[in-house]
Amino acid sequence: MKEIKLDFSDKTLTGLAGYEYGMEVYEKQIKSKISEFDIEHGFTIVFPDTIENIASSFVQGFFENLIGKVGYENIQKIVKINSSSKKLTEGIWQDME
Repeated sequence: MKEIKLDFSDKTLTGLAGYEYGMEVYEKQIKSKISEFDIEHGFTIVFPDTIENIASSFVQGFFENLIGKVGYENIQKIVKINSSSKKLTEGIWQDME
């Protein structure tokens, strides 16, 4: 399964927020790296360990394009998320609702 590691130039960054910023990160770091094969077989998005908080606005912008392609009901079947904690990963999924 393909693994895509997100990279933020500010290594002191601990939180992510903003719908537009989420869309921008998806466009720059994810969109060109996934193919139809990845969408069919799944892939993993890895958030840096320095990220401790992710606002729902960021999550909604970040996943908008993918949800549009595969539907909300399928997103968790296709995308796996690795983050600094189980709680953060669960929060990301909840913020999509």
